[in-house]
Amino acid sequence: MDTTIYLKYLADRFQKAGGEISSGVRFQQLEDVHSDLGLVINCAGIGARDLAHDHHLEPHRGQVAIVPTIDTVDCAIVCDDAPLMYVIPRTNDCVFGGTNEISDNLSPDRATTEAIVVECARVLKIGKPRVLRERVGLRPFRKSGVRLEREKLRDGRPVIHNYGHGGSGFTLSWGCAENVFEVAG
Repeated sequence: MDTTIYLKYLADRFQKAGGEISSGVRFQQLEDVHSDLGLVINCAGIGARDLAHDHHLEPHRGQVAIVPTIDTVDCAIVCDDAPLMYVIPRTNDCVFGGTNEISDNLSPDRATTEAIVVECARVLKIGKPRVLRERVGLRPFRKSGVRLEREKLRDGRPVIHNYGHGGSGFTLSWGCAENVFEVAG
């Protein structure tokens, strides 16, 4: 999927349904969520490590290279064997990946980018494309599995935890959303 398009679609859909998006908001604890909100849904990803005191979460660092569109690639290619390699064509570019290492480091590493591009070009049997951008993100991997459960905050409000999907967040999102809706019931 092209996340650059999909995330905008989801945000637009949410706002058209009456939802509001605030950026730059930070909570020290879940009880800091405005008390007028009767239900808190915790989808804090790796932030739940501190916010929900969940020591089962670990950051799986993923680095990718964004390259120009590759005309010969019309579907995603994934090789899970070492070295991890994937190619994801998108509308306006192509994602070459990647890494999966336990680390909080969000800084792109040039040598890693070079290795990613070389491996993807080798598999595709093409010359090395130029790198448009490097991206690094943290996948919230939970050693004990996805956490999707209801609890009560100290102030009595219900909270539903929904995090720990690792690299499968988009894949699991609609099913987990249905489960959250059922648990909220």
